[in-house]
Amino acid sequence: MASADRPLDPGQSGGDPRTLVAGAAGVLDCSGASGAAGTMTGMRSPLALALVALLVAACGSATPSPSPSTSAAASIADVASPTPVPTAPASGEPPAPTIVPGGQTVEPGPAKTRVPTTQTDWGEILDAVPDDFPRYPGSKAAEPPPEPVSAAFTAAAGVDAVARWYREALAAAGYATLDLSDPLEDGSRVLDSQGDLPECQVQTTFTPAGESTVITVLFGAGCGGVRG
Repeated sequence: MASADRPLDPGQSGGDPRTLVAGAAGVLDCSGASGAAGTMTGMRSPLALALVALLVAACGSATPSPSPSTSAAASIADVASPTPVPTAPASGEPPAPTIVPGGQTVEPGPAKTRVPTTQTDWGEILDAVPDDFPRYPGSKAAEPPPEPVSAAFTAAAGVDAVARWYREALAAAGYATLDLSDPLEDGSRVLDSQGDLPECQVQTTFTPAGESTVITVLFGAGCGGVRG
């Protein structure tokens, strides 16, 4: 073979550097960078030395990015997880206890109910008296009369004694006395009282029944119709 037909040594002047350039232009394999660097270092041409420097620099900069730490991943998971929103109780269920600071639980109070009303010749009345309405000592519930009333009681005492007691008891409960009538033809007496509001009117009638007295109450709807 003639010397003109032999491939030139890449280290010699005029050698073909395509093999190195193709390797550098493709996907860089740094695992063999040290071996390639050693091989090309043995070459004395300036082109080979320049390629060695480029290969070493490229492998040194190809450092993989660090993966997120465990604490950082946990923080991301906490942010991504939404805070649960409490749902409202279904219709008809009692409200849930209220949690207040300090670990104390406040139980909901009993629901308020509105007392029905009835229209009478005297005015609109509640169908029941409030729980704190005065009761004569020892009195008992009586059979209600034919006409609508808020309450009816029977007391084992005379009309005058019962009427005076109710005048004082209602005044102590916050109902001012408007009038206490004299005995009527049947011996009954009527006590008219008023609450804090002008529309809050109460009329209590005392009717003799032998040695007892029947007490009937007309409690105005203007006094409020909410009971606990």
